[in-house]
Amino acid sequence: MKSLSLPVCLLLSCFAFGSWAADRPDAAERKRLVGVWKGFAVEGMGEQPDRGAVKLELRITERAITGLEFKGGGVIEHGTGEFVLDLSANPKVLDAWKATPGGRKQSYVGIYSLEADTLKWCVSPRKTRPGEFRTGNGSFLLVLKRQPQ
Repeated sequence: MKSLSLPVCLLLSCFAFGSWAADRPDAAERKRLVGVWKGFAVEGMGEQPDRGAVKLELRITERAITGLEFKGGGVIEHGTGEFVLDLSANPKVLDAWKATPGGRKQSYVGIYSLEADTLKWCVSPRKTRPGEFRTGNGSFLLVLKRQPQ
């Protein structure tokens, strides 16, 4: 599971490229994602969603995601970046990109589900999108719970 740490760190420091419009067709779904989400990068299909090698917090606004990792007694900030949704896909798509120091971009392709106060995001730093909510083949699964505000 330690091998998840680097991809998770990179994912959480993503920066997406593109424009923002308040009248986006995905505006209602973005509002549903707004909040503070805490959880873990988990094993398998998330059978044990309350534990994992990497403890995380995502702060999601209608426009951006900010990622934090809790390691030992400290907090590692992974930055803020925009995200892209595709609601016509099944399962729904949540993609992000990370700008590298050399001006290139690293893509992170993923799928997500939002049921009540549980957000599952299965993502890969490779160009192959995960087909199911399961770790393996370079994919990792985040299971997060919405925090009361």
